[in-house]
Amino acid sequence: MLNQKTDNLVNLILSLTKGEKRNFSLIAKKASRDIILYQKLYEHILYYKKYDAELILKKLPQIKKSQLSNITANLYKQILRSLRDIHKENYLEIKAREHFDFAKVLYAKGQYVASLEMLNKVKALATKINKQPLAYLALSFEKHIESQHVTGSMSPKAIVLVNESKNIIKNLQLTDQLSNLSLMMYGKYLQLGVVRDETERQELTTFIEEHIPPNIEAIELDFYQRLYLYQSYVWYYTMLQDFAKYYKYAQRWVNLFEANPEMQKTETATYIKGMHNVLNALYLSNKAEKFELAVSKYKRFNTDGNFNLSINEKGQYDLFKNIHILNLIFFKSNYSEGIQEIAPLVQSLEANPENWDLNRRIVFHYKLACVFFGANDLGSTIVHLNKITNNQTPGLKEDIQCFARILKLIAHFDIGDEELVSYDVRSVYRFLLKMKELQSVQREILKFIRKTPGIKPENIISEFQLLRNRLIPLEQDMLERRPFLYLDIISWLDSKINNTSMAEAIKSRRSQ
Repeated sequence: MLNQKTDNLVNLILSLTKGEKRNFSLIAKKASRDIILYQKLYEHILYYKKYDAELILKKLPQIKKSQLSNITANLYKQILRSLRDIHKENYLEIKAREHFDFAKVLYAKGQYVASLEMLNKVKALATKINKQPLAYLALSFEKHIESQHVTGSMSPKAIVLVNESKNIIKNLQLTDQLSNLSLMMYGKYLQLGVVRDETERQELTTFIEEHIPPNIEAIELDFYQRLYLYQSYVWYYTMLQDFAKYYKYAQRWVNLFEANPEMQKTETATYIKGMHNVLNALYLSNKAEKFELAVSKYKRFNTDGNFNLSINEKGQYDLFKNIHILNLIFFKSNYSEGIQEIAPLVQSLEANPENWDLNRRIVFHYKLACVFFGANDLGSTIVHLNKITNNQTPGLKEDIQCFARILKLIAHFDIGDEELVSYDVRSVYRFLLKMKELQSVQREILKFIRKTPGIKPENIISEFQLLRNRLIPLEQDMLERRPFLYLDIISWLDSKINNTSMAEAIKSRRSQ
């Protein structure tokens, strides 16, 4: 536990911006001589970029061993307090909570009317940023004050407070129901990707219908309720591969923020994610022109510095920007040139300074593998696919884990590793069977790869053509087309049949 606490402290210190460091130093300088020891510890960690108890006691003899634990805990709290103070104007929720704290202090001093005035400020801020739980917190304390003390307002206000409380509770219940649905749908999306057959389609539809409140269209929803509803539909239609409706609800998500500009700063990360989903829907819908315009718009976000992005928000913005830079490469089929553009992303994945989660890194490695595959850099393709197949996490991105194995087989086939392909095809078959990913497309690909060692060189082109003919009808089938979203197998076959590069084959297909 101590290691975790000290790691948290080091990570927090190293994440501070110049302004945050300056603010903390100013606060620390005002402290008494006894308390100033945490400033010394702060400067030590900032310099050495680590927490080594022995080194600290050696370099800071004024700190005794018995004091170190308390000083460490105090430093962590002081930095957090400093960050809270410096960011309260940027995050109105922090400011509202500060007003609530003031109301508590005023109440303790017997200043009941002043405390109630402060609670009204909390409710006003909570309403402005659509934070109903904060409003209810203030209301609960307000009821306590009115019920315990004579403030001169109790008689006319009792019914108002009761009705206000009932309305907030009813609203909170609906918000909770919709937020739970959004979270569950997102969890299903992360695990499954998209539906694989009619049974899964029906199960997903039944699930969302059972969890959406009845007559939801007739209910006047607030900001967060609409947001959670739109998010639920975004994940739902993504999994159904209904990209037109996916785009519809992703755009509603973004429009909601643009109609409530004050929420863009309160929920910046969610606003950015909404823009990402609009881009993703355009990409999956193959709307190249709209997608390119939307990417340009996304890149212009915050160029005026209007948003004071946190590390988390900047990391998320950069994450999605990289995803769509890759998608733009796929649209333009400029794989060789794209390799130069993605070089910083490859380095970031190794160092992971943005602290991207495993789910995102898996997606990046697969997309990078596809870029290198399109550029015919098969060695780099396999390197990135190995990052996925060697790092299995049950229940996480099972779809990509499966297609990574298929693409790796194809890459080894192109290299000419016949012995390795013959060995791996059986293990891939078993893996897909275990993951319930063995659809018609995967069966056809594995069946073809399995028999390639026995195909005569003069017959290989005709076998490529036969496989293509079997796959084309499947590409038009709603339930079977999913594999083509992950692997452009048709363009790969065209490149083999016509003896052209993948990039040329993809461009040719897009122009048809």
